[in-house]
Amino acid sequence: MKYTKNLVVAKQFIEAFSTKDSTLEASLLSDDYLAFGPGIGQDSLSKEVIVNGDKGWMKTFSEIKLTNAEYSPGLDANYEINSDVRLYGTWIFKFAKSGKTSKMKFYAEFKINDAGQIYRYKEFCELHDMTKELNN
Repeated sequence: MKYTKNLVVAKQFIEAFSTKDSTLEASLLSDDYLAFGPGIGQDSLSKEVIVNGDKGWMKTFSEIKLTNAEYSPGLDANYEINSDVRLYGTWIFKFAKSGKTSKMKFYAEFKINDAGQIYRYKEFCELHDMTKELNN
């Protein structure tokens, strides 16, 4: 089943981010990759922008861990199950400078092509706890 293969790719992507492996992360993204982040009115982001941005996250935090991960098949426009991957969870981050931890509720949708690369990614998250820590 295609969903099972796509699930492996999505989990590899999360593992690459968690272990700060930007090379693996980049290899899992297609050249025409576009990400749609949580910013209201934010334009889509390219592979290069996302990989470079994630490198910043990787430097800011000494530990990155996804907890309570729940993966599910995607839904099409008619709410029928498809081979996309949806993910719910909570990220736990440990700030490298202060040693303090912060958490972020998270939801993502992965669209993966036949070559096994992510070509579209949508992310929604709750940044309140994170921004509270950044402002202290």
